[in-house]
Amino acid sequence: MRTKRLRRAARRIVDYLSAAHVDLRLWLTGKSDPELPPLRLRFVGVGDFRAVGKELASLLVNVGKLRPSDRVLDIGCGVGRVAIPLTRYLDSDATYDGFDVVMRAIRWCQRNITPRYPNFRFHHVDVANTEYRSRGVPASDFRFPFADQSFDFAFATSLFTHLVADEMQQYLRETARLLAPDGRLLATFFLLNDVSLASLGGRDQFNFPFVRGAMRLLDPDNPGVGVAIEQHAVLRMAADAGLIVEQIEYGSWSGRPGAATFQDAVVCRRA
Repeated sequence: MRTKRLRRAARRIVDYLSAAHVDLRLWLTGKSDPELPPLRLRFVGVGDFRAVGKELASLLVNVGKLRPSDRVLDIGCGVGRVAIPLTRYLDSDATYDGFDVVMRAIRWCQRNITPRYPNFRFHHVDVANTEYRSRGVPASDFRFPFADQSFDFAFATSLFTHLVADEMQQYLRETARLLAPDGRLLATFFLLNDVSLASLGGRDQFNFPFVRGAMRLLDPDNPGVGVAIEQHAVLRMAADAGLIVEQIEYGSWSGRPGAATFQDAVVCRRA
């Protein structure tokens, strides 16, 4: 287990240095994009940063029914991948609050997004995570740093896919606490159901070979790498939190053709 952790740490250092080299070359040649974070800070997700951000923002609007006037909470905002396109969608009197465990990502957003869009605020939270942060409050005990009913819309993209079941339950409860009546949540998961389970055996990636209760893991020693969970367990946890699941938009990760997104998007409403 210790050897795996050392390998992961070494891999992150190599990736960071490689990205920093590219950042320097782009800066020297005048080709860096001032609206986007440097490559060395893009630690979440794959694909074109701007294109994926726009795709996820469209998912929030078209599937989650995000409104330009909403008070928005971004749970696990990273380095602003979705916040950046939302600056062009939300009204100036709407609000956006995002939080994340990675300090350098939050600092970049505070220095590069908030000065131009003061209604966009970013917060660092001291929460432990097996993939990104070994110290801090356990995610299963974490209380979101906002008052009750502060938001109309919350979203979490590629967040619950890195939490185990008791952490998911806590985050769903906290989200429900923060949402106003009839407030909405869009969260993405790797949902285990008849279709996705049938496809796992023939996959090289996202095959989740390790079973732990209602979950399947990519790495039993580091669950934060990737978590899939039985669909009925998510429905039960949402109900226990006071959330009504209104829609599930299945993603392409399990081999479904024509899917609009990669992960499965679950849309809930606060009861």
